[in-house]
Amino acid sequence: MKSSLPAAHLLRQFLLFALVVVFLLTMVRASYALWHFPALEQTNAFLPLFLQGLRFDLSLLGLICIVPAVLGSFLSMFKPTRGIAKWFISCFLFGGLILILLSELVTPWFLENMGVRPDLDLLLSVESPIQTVKDLFANQLIPAVIALVLCALILLAYLARMELSRFLRFPLSKSGGLLVLLVGGGLSALAIRSKLDFTAAAMGPNDAQISTDTTVNEIAMNSAYKILYSIAAPFLN
Repeated sequence: MKSSLPAAHLLRQFLLFALVVVFLLTMVRASYALWHFPALEQTNAFLPLFLQGLRFDLSLLGLICIVPAVLGSFLSMFKPTRGIAKWFISCFLFGGLILILLSELVTPWFLENMGVRPDLDLLLSVESPIQTVKDLFANQLIPAVIALVLCALILLAYLARMELSRFLRFPLSKSGGLLVLLVGGGLSALAIRSKLDFTAAAMGPNDAQISTDTTVNEIAMNSAYKILYSIAAPFLN
């Protein structure tokens, strides 16, 4: 009877999450690019937009995955904590996807009204958020409903692909757990910084200066990254 699982079992979860996130954020960025096509055409920033955007997406993946990759892998190696690791990793990744979808859902309102993507301070500064949501639905009912339905479908499809009934049914082998811990943690740290020079400052919103147009620079990022960076910045620098 199988008593432990290989590293590939856990790596599949992180790989699935990474592919879904990069695909979704690339599609969303392409939509924003079409929305602000004249500004992009004027600044000739098409290629930098997607190349720099990919760096921000990878940095976001590092911010979300580093804790479950390190702590989750460690807990998954031992039978008494296998169940904790299963739900810890699953909730972290699923919660990360929810954050990404919800932050991109509200981004058009911030871009249209304030010209920037939201960070934590900007979200907290919104007066009467409930009334703002009501006004948004009143003015953009059909697009808002379509966006919510799409978000729900994406979450359901991702949840089904996670196959939680099979995930970590047995502890991860010690060698496999250490491999995911070291490699996953190292890649996450590298992705967060997005630089090979670990003595330099980590990647930040200022790295989005790809043109003279502020909105184009904001599109190069993703909103979940901007929110998490505003929380994690003291630890990154």
